[in-house]
Amino acid sequence: MKYLRVELRFPPDLMHPIHRLIDESDAIERDVLVQGTILDEPDDTFLFYVEGDIDVYTDALRSVDRIREFDVTRIDETGHYVFLTQRRDAVDDAMFGPLQRTGVVVVPPVDFRSNGIARLTIVGDHGPLRDALAELPDRIDTTVLRIGEYDWRQHLFDPALTDRQFDALAAAVESGYYESPRAATVEEVAERIGASPSTASEHLRKAESAVMTAFMELRDVP
Repeated sequence: MKYLRVELRFPPDLMHPIHRLIDESDAIERDVLVQGTILDEPDDTFLFYVEGDIDVYTDALRSVDRIREFDVTRIDETGHYVFLTQRRDAVDDAMFGPLQRTGVVVVPPVDFRSNGIARLTIVGDHGPLRDALAELPDRIDTTVLRIGEYDWRQHLFDPALTDRQFDALAAAVESGYYESPRAATVEEVAERIGASPSTASEHLRKAESAVMTAFMELRDVP
């Protein structure tokens, strides 16, 4: 069973107003769709994880007519869950429609970023995956970042890592950085990912912290 890590880039006029907020404001550091329910009804329900100034985020929510209602739960100083219901529009149908088919599953989260970018993982058989990508609107640029055999255990860690942290961690493992004795230096890892040694070191530290935290939380996973 294959998985694709996919990047979608939306032109400004097709971006959701909240996605546009992420693009234009420094107040929101991260906006992640954790889970959603899309039924054959006018309204959809979503759970988001948001890092940043929640007041800026909720003010933006109130300004969007299609958002029916929302509820905010604080996690810590900068992190919040936002549970909301919104009316579906033509852009939603164009984006999610091709992914709602037999043989394809979207594995949360969907990570919304600046420059109109959304990153997500889809799992399925070769034919349905190919057809799903082919039917996405032409104006939404689609890039396949990674292809591989899906492993649920591995993907438990994906929500905790940015793509650059994942790339740094993968490069470190492949180069022997974590072997004992160590077979590669942080400079070699940096060269593999096209970054400075200090940036690569920072990516590795954050990735290691995120992975170990997620690993400890797996004790509660059956």
